[in-house]
Amino acid sequence: MEMDLQINVRKNGEVHVIDLTGEVDAYTSARFREVMLELIEDGGTELIVSMANVEYIDSCGLGALVGGLKRVSERNGKIVVVTNRQQVRKVFEITGLEKVFPLFETELHAVEALKNHKSDKQS
Repeated sequence: MEMDLQINVRKNGEVHVIDLTGEVDAYTSARFREVMLELIEDGGTELIVSMANVEYIDSCGLGALVGGLKRVSERNGKIVVVTNRQQVRKVFEITGLEKVFPLFETELHAVEALKNHKSDKQS
């Protein structure tokens, strides 16, 4: 039984937010990757991936995220993740990716971190 992934893209100020709902796995991660790379190609270099409603993420989902990070890094950008779900946070911690993707409990904190990143880049 495949759980679908819903993807919604919106802006919070100058920051693009990708809201994910469902499961980010082998079946759904390609679509997530496409949306993320399209945003980056269109100039979105400050991205928040909201996993507040993600119930499950596997290595394919993490791979999509890492692929997006490689692309956004080429443009001096940054990707941060919002999640308050312990099971999702645990996957990042087990794989060591919490050191690569800053994890935030709320979107407000993520937006602030990206604003600080942007001002650090400009100075």
